[in-house]
Amino acid sequence: MAFDPIQEDCLRLILEAMRRERVYPLDDAAFIARGMDRFREDPAALIATDADRSFHLMAKATEILDYRVPFLADEEEVDRQEARAEDYLREAVTLDASNWDAQRMLSALEADSNDAYVDYLLETRPAVERDLAAVTEAADDPYRREYASGLARRPLERWLAATASRAVIAGRYRLALETAEEALAFAPADGAGARHTGMLALAKLEASRQDIKRFRARHAIAYRTAGPLRRRNHAAEKAPDAWTLLAEMSAAYRSLDLGTATRTLHLLMRTYPDAAQPLYYQAEFPDGLFSRVNVEEGSQDELILAISEATPLLQEGIGAPDNACFATWLAGHDLVQRALGEASPAAHGRTGRTEAGGEN
Repeated sequence: MAFDPIQEDCLRLILEAMRRERVYPLDDAAFIARGMDRFREDPAALIATDADRSFHLMAKATEILDYRVPFLADEEEVDRQEARAEDYLREAVTLDASNWDAQRMLSALEADSNDAYVDYLLETRPAVERDLAAVTEAADDPYRREYASGLARRPLERWLAATASRAVIAGRYRLALETAEEALAFAPADGAGARHTGMLALAKLEASRQDIKRFRARHAIAYRTAGPLRRRNHAAEKAPDAWTLLAEMSAAYRSLDLGTATRTLHLLMRTYPDAAQPLYYQAEFPDGLFSRVNVEEGSQDELILAISEATPLLQEGIGAPDNACFATWLAGHDLVQRALGEASPAAHGRTGRTEAGGEN
C-alpha cells in the first residue's frame, strides 16, 4: 500500500537510461538489474536531465519529511531537517516546474491552513491534468509511451488522493468522497489508498453498513489488488481492512447498535495483531506529504495509521452527556481493556483526541 518514492525514482531513472541507450525490449532483465545496482551505489550516475534531478531531490525530501522527521524528538533537529527538505523541494521546482509532487509538497508546507491547501489543490488540479494530457499526446516512442501509461499518471493520482484526504481533515466530507471516487476511476488499482479516505468520508456522511458494502463492491479491483488477503476463520470470507472496520463500527455505534459495534471491534482485534494499545492510546500519526506512508499490510503500523486517519470518526459525540465520544467508548471497551491487562497489567491512560471534527 502506498507509493515508494525511492523505488519510483529508480524506475524513472532506469527507463530514461533505456531511452538514451536505445535498450529494447523494455523488460530487459539484465539491463534493469544493472541499473538497480548503479542506483544503489550512486543514483547520481543515472541522473542526466533537470527532470531527473528534480524528482530525485523530491524523493530525498520525502525521506526526510515522511520517514525521518515524525520520529525525531529534538525540536531543533526537526527544524533543521524540515529546512533541508524544503530546500530540496524548492530546487526541485526550480529545475522542473512540472514536478507536481514537489509543487504539492511545497504548497503543503507553505499553506496558511489546511483549508487553504485544499483550495490550492482544487485550483491547480486542471494544470496537472493538462500536463499529463500533453505528455500522453507527445508519447511517440516505446519509452515515452511506457512512461505516459504508468509513471506519468502517478502525480495526478497522488494529487487526487491528497485532495480527498485533506478534505476530510477540513470537514468537507462530500468533496472528499467525490474526489476519492474520481481517484478510483482514474486509477482502479488505487496505489494511493484513496479507497480508505472514501471509506472515512462515507462514515462521516452517516453511511449505513450496506452503503459501505456497496462502496467496496464498486471498487473491487482496489480491494482485490491491495495485497495478500487476510482471512477470518471461514476460508471463504475475506477480513476487511482497518478503515472499513472502523467505518462499520462507527455506523453501528452511531445507530446505538452496540452489539454489532462490539462484534466489529472483535473482528478488528482478531485481524490485527497486538491491537489493544493502538486502540487505547489512539496516537496521531502525521500525514505523509508525498503520499500515504508505506506500512506492511495487516500490521500494527497499518492499524495505527488507520486509527490516526479516522480521528474525525473517533471524535463523534464529544460533549454528549452520556458518552463523551466514540473514541472513549472504544478505548474503554471490555475487549480492549482485557487485552491491555493481559499484555501489560499496568496499562492505563486516556485517549489523545480532545477537539471536535469538521462540519459536513
